Amino acid sequence: MRCMAVARVLQAYLDGEVDHETAVRVGAHLEACRRCGMKAETYRAIKASLARGERGWDDLTRRRLEEFARRLGQGRPEPPPGP
Repeated sequence: MRCMAVARVLQAYLDGEVDHETAVRVGAHLEACRRCGMKAETYRAIKASLARGERGWDDLTRRRLEEFARRLGQGRPEPPPGP
């Protein structure tokens, strides 16, 4: 798989919502591609932290992480371009 194809299914993969063949292919790509593997680990850490409801974040940080998680769910992890 190429990076773009992995990016389209990464969130579903991390949530266990892809078929077996796709999971195997994405997993192999994540092991071989340092950039995509690091993205996946970052997404996992953010999702786990949000799921745990960790305390100690200021409101701005919490809102930014929640917005990032929302964009991840929509397949748009990068923030929109600024003015």
